[in-house]
This record gives sequence, structure tokens and C-alpha cells, in this order.
Amino acid sequence: MRSINLKYEGEIGMQVKSTTIFMGDQTRQQRKNGVDQDTEKKGNTIFAGGLNHNLDPAAKKKQDAQKQAMKIVGDAWAGERKIDDDIKERKNKISELRSNMGKARDELLQIKKEREALRDSYGVAEDSQEEQDLKLLEKKQDSKKINARVNLTEEESKRITEIEKKGLTEYQQRSLELKSTGDVYEKEIEEAEKLIQVENAVIRGIKIERLKTHPMADAKKQADDVLEAASDEVVGMLIKEAKEHIDEKVEEEKEAAEEKAEEKEAQEEMLEKTDEKKEEQEKLNEQIAESSQQVVGLDGIKTDIQKEIQNIVNKMKLIEDDIKGAAVDTTT
Repeated sequence: MRSINLKYEGEIGMQVKSTTIFMGDQTRQQRKNGVDQDTEKKGNTIFAGGLNHNLDPAAKKKQDAQKQAMKIVGDAWAGERKIDDDIKERKNKISELRSNMGKARDELLQIKKEREALRDSYGVAEDSQEEQDLKLLEKKQDSKKINARVNLTEEESKRITEIEKKGLTEYQQRSLELKSTGDVYEKEIEEAEKLIQVENAVIRGIKIERLKTHPMADAKKQADDVLEAASDEVVGMLIKEAKEHIDEKVEEEKEAAEEKAEEKEAQEEMLEKTDEKKEEQEKLNEQIAESSQQVVGLDGIKTDIQKEIQNIVNKMKLIEDDIKGAAVDTTT
């Protein structure tokens, strides 16, 4: 139980797997200080006033395990505290009973003083027959009480009969009356003593039973087991998540490779088309070259025809404007 750190004043702390968990008014204090969050975690300290719900599966599994561990230890602590409170309440009751017994004894002492003062006022000596007879009458009075521990002998009973037959003195009557007023205090003391015995017996029984069990230590072990199991499960979840991530990455790379292959194929097709166009262009250029040579030949023919026409015009002395329509169009 020494490994469990408990804090009072509205806050309970415990060490579970090297993690300190505080339960109580932490969240309320955060809100009071203007901190708008349900959970604060510093180092290995978890404040469980309320936990964040937007978590991935692994974090949520760990959080749920922490909640369960806190509940296990918290319930055990609550049970222990309840027992402590019960013992404390019983001890307080014993203290109250003893206080009442003290007050009752004070009252009985005051009655005793009043009876002594009464005896002095009547001038009765302590060793007188009247006083001895009074003590015998007191014994008879005590023997009539419930659960009385006083028994009269045969000789005492005969003497009491003689006293009562003769009649009690005024002092004896008044003294017995004063004694009777103390009966209620004597009864209160007797009952308090019995109750104190009962409460002490119960407390002893609780302590003995506590020695047989170790609720806090057992709860801590159970909480550790829960956290350890959750940790193993979280590791499994993370491994699965990593594997899925790797598979996804491999699939993405495969798709990228296929896309690159398709792009390369498309580029090769484009290059082939480009080569074809290049060949077509070369053929076209050759045709253009041939056509150009033909045009050059035609230009020569045109020049000769024009010279011939000019000669004819000159010879016939015709006006050039009149025969322009007779020019041969060699462009067609």
C-alpha cells in the first residue's frame, strides 16, 4: 500500500504503472482558472476530470484503460475511505459517550456532596446506627434495580424489616430521595459503558479483517493488469495500422509506376507520330522543290514568249496597251 499515493482535500492520487492519476476537482479547477479543456496531461500525470473524445482508436483504447484503472483503484479507495470514516465515526461516538459519562459522574458527585451536607445539617455521625441503617436501606434500593448486582442476606433483610416497621427518620427519607435522583445518571453511565464496549469490539473486528485483506494493493495490481493488457492491445493496433499504411504505400507506388509506364508509352507513340510527320514533311519538301524547279522552267519560257511578243509588237508597230490582252498567262 506504500506505493499508492493518496491526496486528500477533494483530490485522490495514485501510482499505477509509474503513472500518477488524480481524481477529484481538477477539471472544475481548470474551468475556474479559465482553462477550456477537459484533460490535462503533464509528464506521467493524468488529470481525469473528463477526457477528450476526439482520439484515434489506439489513444482511445489507452484512455479507456486508464479510466477503468482509475475506477478500480478509485472504488477500492472509496471502500477503504468508507471503512476509515466508519471507524472515525465510531471513535467519535465513543468520545461522546465518555463525555456524557463524565457529566453523569459529575452529577452523582454533586448528589453525594448534597447528601453529606444533609447529614451534617442533621448532625448524624458517619459511624452512627442511623447512618448504618441508611446504608442498609440504600442496599435494598439498589437490589431492586434491573440487572442489579446486589443481593441482600437473610440477616440484612430482617434488619430492614425492623427499620421499616419502626419507621425511617426524616434524614433517612430525604437522603434516600436524593440518592434516587442519581439513578438516571447511574443508568446513563451503565448504558454508555456497554455501548463503548460494543463500539470498541466492532473497531477491533474491522482492524482484524483488514489484516486479512489488502484491497488497495489488490486494486493496484488489477489496475496494472488492465493497463498492461491495454498496452499490448494498443501495440497490436499500431502494428496493424503500420502494416495497412505500408500496404497502402505499396499500392500507391504501384499505381504511380503504372501511370509512368502509360506516360512513357504515350510519349513513344507521340515520337513515332512525330517521325511519321517528319517523313511526310521531308516528302512534301521534296515535292515543293520539284515544283519550284518546274516554276523556274516556266519562268524561262514566259520570258522568251514575252520577248517574242515584244518583237512582234515592235515589228508591227502596235500600241502596247492594245495588245496587253494578248499576253500569254503562263502561271496557269
